[in-house]
Amino acid sequence: MAELESEFENKLYEALLDDAERRAREELAPELKRKANELLTRYGQRHDYDVGTLTEAARVEVARTADAIRVELYYPHPALLFERGTVDHPVEGDPLSFVWSREDDPPEWVREQFEREDDGWRVFLQKVEVSGLPEGGFIRDALNAMRQQLRSY
Repeated sequence: MAELESEFENKLYEALLDDAERRAREELAPELKRKANELLTRYGQRHDYDVGTLTEAARVEVARTADAIRVELYYPHPALLFERGTVDHPVEGDPLSFVWSREDDPPEWVREQFEREDDGWRVFLQKVEVSGLPEGGFIRDALNAMRQQLRSY
């Protein structure tokens, strides 16, 4: 009968964790970031938002503990607004200034009161009511895609 060395199980466990950590760093983490950025970019294109600064700032980290490997995805705080969405809400400024695009069909008082700029009118307002953001779910969907990938291992 063959006899296994006393540390066999521990060495096997460490070897499995080493392999899982390598795969997480080389395959899973970069793929999670790529997929989340792709989904966020598509969301931005669909809703006419420039999300480039968010995708550029995204990062992933792989952390190893004694018994687990964790892949963590980080985005700057504003990305959470696109992930979860927002309700209609007021935005206040001192003052707010933006170009109210012709495409958005500003009311007549805007056209009369403010100067033309680019494809609209440069407005200065104390407060505006903005539509909420639709839920994007790009982080949730990227994590679900990663779970699917893990099931195929």
